Amino acid sequence: MNKNEDGYALVAAVASIAVFAAMALTVLSATRMGIDDAAAEQSQLQASAAADAGVALALSGLMASDATQRWSLDGRERQLTFDGARLHVRIEDERGKVPISALDEPMATRLLEAVGLEGDRLLIARDSLLDWTDGDDEPRPFGAESAYYAVAGIRPTNGFLSSIEELGSIRGFDAALVQRVRPFATAYTSRAGFDPKFAHPLAIMIMEEGGFEGGPAAIDRARERSGQRTALEFSDATDLVGRPLTIIVEARLPDGSRAARRVVVEITGRSERPYLVRAAD
Repeated sequence: MNKNEDGYALVAAVASIAVFAAMALTVLSATRMGIDDAAAEQSQLQASAAADAGVALALSGLMASDATQRWSLDGRERQLTFDGARLHVRIEDERGKVPISALDEPMATRLLEAVGLEGDRLLIARDSLLDWTDGDDEPRPFGAESAYYAVAGIRPTNGFLSSIEELGSIRGFDAALVQRVRPFATAYTSRAGFDPKFAHPLAIMIMEEGGFEGGPAAIDRARERSGQRTALEFSDATDLVGRPLTIIVEARLPDGSRAARRVVVEITGRSERPYLVRAAD
């Protein structure tokens, strides 16, 4: 073999080593990625399990037989730990929110003003919401009835909304607006009536005739939610029976993994089935 052939052989050998090294590095990287993916999946499963545990802990607190241990419906956050996860838990009284299916025109106007609407957009959203929930097919001046929605294959309820998310089907509403309305409006209490005891302060102002002037009830609730005064507890667990409540949980792990739960429950007062799940996400 001459010197040129020796050189070619050396180049070929080096090239082969480089190719095999690249292949090995690719396999090693894929293995590491697989390990990382598995670890991330495990952390996410742990966070999800912790969030589910947070819901269970909240239910246990709500139904505690000892009134001194019973959780409040004041909407303030509780922080707990479970299996290495930090839990952030809130309980909201659905009867303390604006009943979206039972609004008159002034209430609907105040609701939409509260989330920043004005002008024609407010009028369109308000009239369309009232048209969606009324029992006729005659549109209001800025509203919409079945003829408007027919092209999209949507049929107005002409009655109670099944969820706040249903607002997204109504003329004048989009996903961003629905999310702004969601914290202080409900679709679960249209027949039960509004109760200001643990209500969102903004909901109280929307439901009161005085509107945004802010009456004593709204001021007191704002102070309770900010921790300036303690909300009065229910004196008897039977007060919770038939009352829709929303349990909101976020679980956070030290590695940054998170999971959230939002569950609407109704306490039944029956030992064989102490609660019902109305909605969950």
